[in-house]
Amino acid sequence: MPRSDSTPLVGARFVARPNRFIVRARLGDGSQVDAHLADPGRLRELLIPDAALLLRPAPEGSRRKTRFSVVLVRARESPRAWVSVVAGRANDLAEPLLRNGEVDGVPATWELRREVRYGRSRFDFRLQDDSGGTLWVEVKSVTFVEDGIARFPDAPTVRGSRHVRELEQRARAGDGAMVLFVAQRHDAQVVTPYDAIDPAFAEALRRARETGVLLRAVRFRMKPDGGAAFLGPVPVVLSPTEAEGRMGVSC
Repeated sequence: MPRSDSTPLVGARFVARPNRFIVRARLGDGSQVDAHLADPGRLRELLIPDAALLLRPAPEGSRRKTRFSVVLVRARESPRAWVSVVAGRANDLAEPLLRNGEVDGVPATWELRREVRYGRSRFDFRLQDDSGGTLWVEVKSVTFVEDGIARFPDAPTVRGSRHVRELEQRARAGDGAMVLFVAQRHDAQVVTPYDAIDPAFAEALRRARETGVLLRAVRFRMKPDGGAAFLGPVPVVLSPTEAEGRMGVSC
C-alpha cells in the first residue's frame, strides 16, 4: 500500500488533548510540542497519559501553526496495535482495493471516481460499468477495538447517519450502494455498530442493509514507518450481542 508521505516519523508520548484537533506531545528530548490531530473521534481508549505516538513533521517552510501531525497511536492492550488516527487515510487505503476488485461485490473492471456529487449529496466513491451500472461507496474509518470487536462510531455522528440514509435512497432508486468500514489497526476481528454511543447510526445502518445497501469491512496492519499492509476482509455484524458471541465476550 502506498504511504501518504515518505517523511520519517518521530516518536513521542501523549501528554494532553487541549481540543479535538490538537494533541500535546512530549518528544524524546523532553520538550513538549502541539501536533495536529486529523481524527475528531473521542479516542479515549487510545489517547491516555504516556501513550506512544508517532508524529509526522510539517513540511519544510510550512506556515501551519503546529510543527507536527499525529499519525499513529499505540494501543495499550495486547496485541498493542499501532492505530492510524488520520481519518481521511481510510479513503486512500480503500481506493486501490476498490480499483482492483479486492472488495466483495466490486468488479475490478468498473471505472472509479472520488468525491462525486449527486444532487445535494457527495459520495466518497462512484464506480460505473460500461452498461451504466453504478455503485456508490461511503468509507468509514474505524479505530475503536475492544476484545477484537471493532465498533463504529466512537462518538455520535450525525453526518455518518446522513451518509447512510443517502446510500439507502440510492439503493431504493436502483443503484448499487455500499458502506465500507476500514479498520486502521490489525486487531479488528469483526465490525459492529456502537449502539451505546450512536443508536441513530446503528438503526440507519440496519435499515440500509434491509434496503439492499452492501456492508463490507477490511482491516490493515499499520506499520511504525507509516506504511500499511492489507490483511483482508472482516465480517460486519449488526447485532452487538452476536459480535460479542463470536469473540467469546461475556455480555
